Amino acid sequence: MHAAIRGCCGKATLAGNVAAPSVKAWRSQITAHRLLTALRCHSHPAEASSSNNMHTKSQQLLSVAPMMDWTDLHFRQLCRLISKQTWLYTEMVVDQTLLHNPDTDRFLWFPPEQHPIVCQLGGSNPKTLAAAALVVAKYGYDEINLNCGCPSERVAGAGCFGAAMMLQPQLVAQCCQAMQDAVPHIPITVKCRLGVDETDSYEALCTFINTVSEQSGVRHFIMHCRKCMLSGLNPAQNRSIPPLKREWALALKRDFPHLQFSLNGVVQHCQEAAAIIGHRQEGVEGGGGLHGVMIGRQAFYQTWDCLADADCAVFGATSNPAISRRQVLEDYGKYADAMIGKWLVRDNGQKKPNVRTVFKPLLNMFHGERGSKRWKQAVDAKFKTATSVLELLKDTLECFPDDVLDAPPKRHPFIAWHIDLNLPEPAPKRQCCRGVDSKRAVAMTGQLQSSKEVQLHSQHYGLASGDATIDTDGDDQDKVLLAAGDCSVAASVAV
Repeated sequence: MHAAIRGCCGKATLAGNVAAPSVKAWRSQITAHRLLTALRCHSHPAEASSSNNMHTKSQQLLSVAPMMDWTDLHFRQLCRLISKQTWLYTEMVVDQTLLHNPDTDRFLWFPPEQHPIVCQLGGSNPKTLAAAALVVAKYGYDEINLNCGCPSERVAGAGCFGAAMMLQPQLVAQCCQAMQDAVPHIPITVKCRLGVDETDSYEALCTFINTVSEQSGVRHFIMHCRKCMLSGLNPAQNRSIPPLKREWALALKRDFPHLQFSLNGVVQHCQEAAAIIGHRQEGVEGGGGLHGVMIGRQAFYQTWDCLADADCAVFGATSNPAISRRQVLEDYGKYADAMIGKWLVRDNGQKKPNVRTVFKPLLNMFHGERGSKRWKQAVDAKFKTATSVLELLKDTLECFPDDVLDAPPKRHPFIAWHIDLNLPEPAPKRQCCRGVDSKRAVAMTGQLQSSKEVQLHSQHYGLASGDATIDTDGDDQDKVLLAAGDCSVAASVAV
């Protein structure tokens, strides 16, 4: 098996049967997107004005996962100040909420600099999801994602959506198609688990992917690489107890090379994401590489360390937009002070959002740094009287020395991605659509499992680093250790 950081081949079809150019690699994300946007606006003149105002989008190589009570408007703004190209997702918004609440700004409004951004919807009724998609479209989101992975009892139990939707792939397809018909100019994607309860075989997962993609036209699936248990485990347990099977995402790309798959599951930071994105499968159409990586709670727990080097390490930029925490805090403070009281100001002076709400995303900016605990205590003591985030920062940042406040983004010197080469057996031919039959897929698996040499080529400002070894542990399961130094992805776009 040969692994290298290079671009994937792929084709896009635009509405109105206008064929898009073939994209053979992805170094110049900006050039490619501008061309596609121009062609789309040629097919849909009515969309030209809104598209011209939209920030140029990069390929969704790295994204921050949608998380309830976490990825709100303010946390997304902090992420955008740190990384200009990482894709951002909203918290899940239930379709009924948008249809029965006149104040949709509170759920959907965002400043234009937050592009590229995806709105995740929750629901199980094609008609109400289509109506909600029309509301979302008015705000200019780049994509709409359907939640098929939330294991919460309120969502998957009483609500009958989220992860429970994986048990009804035809309904998922109907929901996605209804949304696509309602907003044909916005891509519809699906975020799902590997399985639910006892419906957890690889063949069942392939049936879900095949049904949804063939009956709705969805082309991008974000795979949370664990199954979930709707009974017996709470949401926190469902994030840790079911075994992590990241190799299943690779197997899906092997069996469905015409589709795009992003991996979500215990990725620590952007350098690890770059190593995962760079992995290739020999013998698989287009290289068998994953479309992207989604980072979850680690992006909130260690926001700076996780995302500060993303534009360079993942997207191949020559520099990162944030040079230090001090700069980010100053910029965020200006945003936060402008947001205080945006939704409501009562006669008694109560404001929504208040200082505490807009300050919350900053609390983990110094995770692991000396002075962090003392700073949080100082901040908490001043919350009751604070009226400005900038003033609150000015009064408390003295807890940190200058070398912490002004330190540049950290670059992790060594990344190892453990890949279990025992990929699941290929799905039957009826599920491996678009001409990828079982015999060919079996051959691909054989190449992966028999290979004894793996290479990961990574580049950081012209310095190649990284190699790979095979480690056989006591249970005779071969695993590949893909090692990448401080890496940025280098490729090219050919039209």
